[in-house]
Amino acid sequence: MLKDVRFAARQLIKNPAFSAVAILTLALGIGANTAIFSIINTVLLQPLPYPDADRIMVLNESSGPGQDYSVALPDYFDWRNENTVFEHLAATHKESRNLSGVPGREPERVSCASVTRNFFSIIGLPPELGRTFSEDEDKVGAPPVVVISDRLWQRAFNRDRGVIGRSINLHDQNFTIIGVMPPQMTSPQDTDTWFSLMRRSNNPAWMDRSHHPMIFVWGKLKAGVTVDQARTEMKGIAARLEKAYPDTNGGETAVVTPLLDNLVGKYRTNLGLLLGAVGLVLLIACANLANLFAARGAARAREFAIHAAVGATRGQIIKKLLFESFLIALLGGALGFLFAVWVRSGLIALSPGDVSRFQQISFDLPVLGFTFLIASLTTVLFGLWPAWQASHADVQLALKAGSAGSGDPPSVKRARDWFVISEIALTVMLLVAAGLVLKSFSKMQGLQLGYEPHGLFTARIELPWKTYSSREKIGGFTKALLDKVSAIPGVQSAGIGSNSPLMGGWQTGFYREGSRPVYQSNMPSADLEVITGDYFQTFKVPLLRGRTFNEHDTKDSPRVIVIDQAMAEQVFPGEDPIGKRLSVDPGNDDEGYVMSEIVGVVGRMRFHAVDEMAPLPIIYCSMAQAQRTSLGLFVRSSISAAALSKSIHDVAASIDPNQPVFDARPMLDRVQVTWGTHRLLSFLFSIFAGLALVLATIGLYGLLAYTTLKRVREIGIRLALGARPAQIRGLVLSHGMQLLLIGSVIGLVAAFALSRALQGVLFEVKGIDARIYLGVGLLLFSATLFASWIPAHRASRVNPVVAFRAE
Repeated sequence: MLKDVRFAARQLIKNPAFSAVAILTLALGIGANTAIFSIINTVLLQPLPYPDADRIMVLNESSGPGQDYSVALPDYFDWRNENTVFEHLAATHKESRNLSGVPGREPERVSCASVTRNFFSIIGLPPELGRTFSEDEDKVGAPPVVVISDRLWQRAFNRDRGVIGRSINLHDQNFTIIGVMPPQMTSPQDTDTWFSLMRRSNNPAWMDRSHHPMIFVWGKLKAGVTVDQARTEMKGIAARLEKAYPDTNGGETAVVTPLLDNLVGKYRTNLGLLLGAVGLVLLIACANLANLFAARGAARAREFAIHAAVGATRGQIIKKLLFESFLIALLGGALGFLFAVWVRSGLIALSPGDVSRFQQISFDLPVLGFTFLIASLTTVLFGLWPAWQASHADVQLALKAGSAGSGDPPSVKRARDWFVISEIALTVMLLVAAGLVLKSFSKMQGLQLGYEPHGLFTARIELPWKTYSSREKIGGFTKALLDKVSAIPGVQSAGIGSNSPLMGGWQTGFYREGSRPVYQSNMPSADLEVITGDYFQTFKVPLLRGRTFNEHDTKDSPRVIVIDQAMAEQVFPGEDPIGKRLSVDPGNDDEGYVMSEIVGVVGRMRFHAVDEMAPLPIIYCSMAQAQRTSLGLFVRSSISAAALSKSIHDVAASIDPNQPVFDARPMLDRVQVTWGTHRLLSFLFSIFAGLALVLATIGLYGLLAYTTLKRVREIGIRLALGARPAQIRGLVLSHGMQLLLIGSVIGLVAAFALSRALQGVLFEVKGIDARIYLGVGLLLFSATLFASWIPAHRASRVNPVVAFRAE
C-alpha cells in the first residue's frame, strides 16, 4: 500500500497544474460542505447539556396554526394535576430585573426567571454550590431567595464561595442567594437568576384564566412515553377544560414541543436546504474531476497498456488510479477543512444573533469525521469511473496509437457529455434557487414597516415595581427622562413605549361598544402599546385623524385610546371611528376591561418579525392611564449611536443612580436581526450558485478543449477539404450549445420541483418567476459561449499540415 501511495504522489508531483486544479476544485466543494455541516452539527445535532434532554418538552396554548401563546396559570395547575405522561410539569415566567448594590459594580440588568421548584428536577443538573428551592420556599409568603447562574457568580462575585447566604438587591428588593447552578444551566433563554414562581401565584391577574401572562410550561416525559402520546393526552385535557370553561378556554388546545425543536426547530428547513445546495456543489465538483481524470487517463493510455502488457491486472491498474484519486481527495479535504475553519467567523456574523447555538459553531471530532467521510466518498464519485475506463482500454490499440490522435469509444464520449450535462442541470437548479431566495430577501428588506428605522436609537429600562409602585412615580421618572434626553444636543424627538416594535409584545382582547361577545375566548385580539412623549413623531408615524395623547389624559380623566388604520378598517369599515368606543383591558391591576373613547387614528406599524406571527391591529394607550414598568426609550437624533448611548446612560443615572439602561442599539439593528435567517440563506445560496456556475463553466471548457484536441486530425481534414474557420468554430460551439440545451431542460424541470420545496421559506415570492428563469437562461448562455469560444477559436486556427504531421 505504501508503494502505491508513493507512486500516486510521484504522479501528482509530475503534473503540478493538474494536481493544483483538482485539489482546489475539491477543496471548494468539501470546504463548503464542511462549513454547512458544522452549523447543522452545532445547531441541530448536538444534544442539549441536560440529562435525558430528549424527554424535556415545552408546552404552550394555541387557538390554531400560527396562533400560539403563553399559558394561563390556572390551566397549568389543571395540566399538572390531570396529566399522567410527565414526571414533572413546571411553570416558568421570563423577566429581567436590576441588580444593584454589589460593591465595586455599577447597577446592571440581569435576565431572570420565576420557576416552580420542580423546574430544576426537569433540567436534571444539581447546583455546583448550595441548593435549589425547598418546598417551604416555593409557596405564597415564602422568604425571598434566589439561585444564580455560574456566569453571574463569575461576573459579579468573582467565584467567591462565600456567596451562599449573601443578600443581593434585585429590583429594590433583597434576596438571599441559596445556590449557584453549573455553567451548562442557562434555561430558560439565557437566565442568570431563578426565583420562586409560587411566591407570586396569588397575583389576581395571574389567577385569571383569561390572562396569559407569558408563562410557559416545561415538562419531563416519563420513561417510555412518546411525544405523540403526550400530545394526545394534553389535547384531551385541553378539550375538557374547554368544556368546563367555555368563556375563557373556547377553541384553545395544548401544544407539546421537544425542547431542542422549541429552540431551533424553525431553522431546520433552512439548514436542510443549505446542506442540499452545498451537496449539489460537491456533485458538480466531482463530475468535473471525473471528466478531468478520464481525460488524464486517456492521455496515459499508452502507459497503462505497457503495465498490462507486462502482466498488471485490471484490478491493479484501478487500484493505482484510485490511490491517486484518494490522495487528491485527502489533500482537497484537508484544504477544504482549513477553508471551513477560515470562514467560521463570517458564518457566525451572518447567523441569527438571537440563538446562542449559532454562536457556538465549532469544528470538533464529528465535523472532522464528516470531512474525512466526504473526502472518501468523493474518491469513489470522481475516481472509480475514470479508473474503470482506463483499465478496460484496448492494449494493442493503445500501444500502436499516439495519445493525442487516438479516439475514444462512443460510450466514453457520451459519458463525458452527460457529466457536463449534469453539471449544467445542477447549476440551473442552484441559480434558480439563489434567484428566488435573493428576491425574497430583497422583498423582506423593502417591507413597509410603517416607521422609519434609520436615525432611530432605542434602549430599554426596567423600573423596580417596589420603588415605582404608582402611575405618579412612573410618570415622574418618564417625564424627567424625556425632558433630559430631548435636551441632548442633536436629539430631534424622544418617546417611550412599553410593548414596542420588535421589543416584546402584549396582546389584549377588545370589542366594540354594544357588541360584547358571548364568550371571552371569541374576542378578537390586538397588540396593545402604552406610550408617552413624542412617540409617533419619533417613529415618523402619521396621524391620520383626530389627535394623539396630551396632558389632559390622566388617570382620573375618561379613558381614551388611539388606534391604527388596520383597526379602523377592521372594526369601523366605512365609518369615522373618532368618538366611538372600544372595551379594552389595558393591563392595570384590579381593573379589567374598560370602555375607552377613540381620539385618534395613526398609520400602520409592523410590531413583529415577518416569521413571528401575523400582523394584528394596534391599540395605543396613554402611560398616564395604563401602568407599566417595562419601558422602551426611542430617540431620533443626528448624533452617533455610541455618543447617544453614553448620554442616555448618564441621564438615567442622574435621575436614579440604581437604574441601569440596557439593550441600547439602533432600531435598524433590531430590524436586521429579524432578517438573520434569510440573510444567511440568501448569501450562502448566492455563493454556492456562483461556485456551481464557475465549476460548470470550467467543466464545459475542459470537455470541449479535450474533444477538440482529440479531433485535430478530423479538423485538419475538414480545413484541407475547404471548410472555413467560421464553420469549424460553429462545429465546436454547436456541441457546447447542445449540452447547454439538454442540461437546461433537465435543470428547469428539477428547478420547478425545488421551487415548491423553497416556497415555505420565501417571502412574497412565487416559486415560478419568469424573470428569474429568463435571467438564469441568459447567464448560462453567456457562460457557455465563453467556455466554448476559446476551444472553438483554437480549432479554427489548426494548420492542416501540422495536424497531419502529428499523426
